[in-house]
Amino acid sequence: MTFWWLAWKDLLIIIRDKKALLTLIAMPLLLISILGAAFGDIMGGEEDVTIKKFDLGIVNLDKGPLGGILSDEVFNKELSDQIKVTYYQEKDLVEKINNHKLSIGIVIDEDFTETVTTGKEAKVKVYTVPDPGIKSIIVTTVIEQFAQMIPLEAMANGAQPVQGEIQETSSSDELNQSLLQETTVNPDTETVGSFQYYAAAMGVMFLLMTAVQGVSTMILEKEQEVYKRLLLSNLTYLEYLLGKMLGLFIICLTQAFFIILGTKLLFGVDWGKSVAGIIIMTFAFVVSTCGLGVLAGSFFKTEKAFGVAGMLGTQIFAALGGSMVPIYVLPDAFVAAAKVLPNSLALQTYLDLMTGSSLVDIIPAISSAIALGGIFFVLGLIRLSSERRRKYA
Repeated sequence: MTFWWLAWKDLLIIIRDKKALLTLIAMPLLLISILGAAFGDIMGGEEDVTIKKFDLGIVNLDKGPLGGILSDEVFNKELSDQIKVTYYQEKDLVEKINNHKLSIGIVIDEDFTETVTTGKEAKVKVYTVPDPGIKSIIVTTVIEQFAQMIPLEAMANGAQPVQGEIQETSSSDELNQSLLQETTVNPDTETVGSFQYYAAAMGVMFLLMTAVQGVSTMILEKEQEVYKRLLLSNLTYLEYLLGKMLGLFIICLTQAFFIILGTKLLFGVDWGKSVAGIIIMTFAFVVSTCGLGVLAGSFFKTEKAFGVAGMLGTQIFAALGGSMVPIYVLPDAFVAAAKVLPNSLALQTYLDLMTGSSLVDIIPAISSAIALGGIFFVLGLIRLSSERRRKYA
């Protein structure tokens, strides 16, 4: 296990380098404090409310005509300037809202027409992300007014009026009859403040930068006599690569630990209730980041070229992944592109943990991050090995 001392060597270099320690620990905390304070009012919910056109998912299970009238005529046509309607299956709708790809959706009950016109209890489920703002008010008001019009027509035809009223699950008053039942996906979810958001955003960005810097150091070492002397010590190429990756892995984990602990102690950042989820996701993200660094480094022969490309790539990844500005304000094309980025996956998972998700909820994200890291590392190793055989054949 000769690669252990190689990892220890890299750790000692970092420990003795005060500038490197400042970049690893102090710089992220400084940026988090600046950005968290600067965007505190905006992300804290104190901004002015503006009504913008928003997406509404609809599942129409109604066997009668009223569900179609509500979804097609009222929401899709009459309110087309304010609402963009998309039709889903209920399972797909809930999944979209769980993943924050859609902020609000409704499910019209299969007996909606019959129950409304006969005065029986009818329900329309409204699924929302936590704190959907004015969107929920708009949708529930429209449904309530629509329902109030139906009894008038029913009474004209001799039917009994509907007695149901709107009921929200968050209300403490339990109403016996309800036309509308509003359900927030994961009702225990908490909102994320500016310090929380940028603690996670800057954390993943600086971990990405650290991985790039570590691979850059590897390339520089190969350009110098250090690498040749290491090979003379009977150190195999695989052991060399494992040793460097182990050292980089420990450095990244240490940096993540200080960022999480520092933001919690200095700014009171709540990273969520699942400590195991935070630890395991951090581990998974570091795996994916280091693997990505090895793969990217395999395409460059000089440290200078990789350094420039690596820093540029890090900034692009950070911008697309939501580290610069909240990902929800980016264009849809950018959001779609960011789904394949390790830093975007990690940021979204940290935010999920902050809003109350458990370890079980983020297992798919953890698995994806580890799988991506493994694939990146294997591809990078294959490319480096083939390049080495061509060079020394």
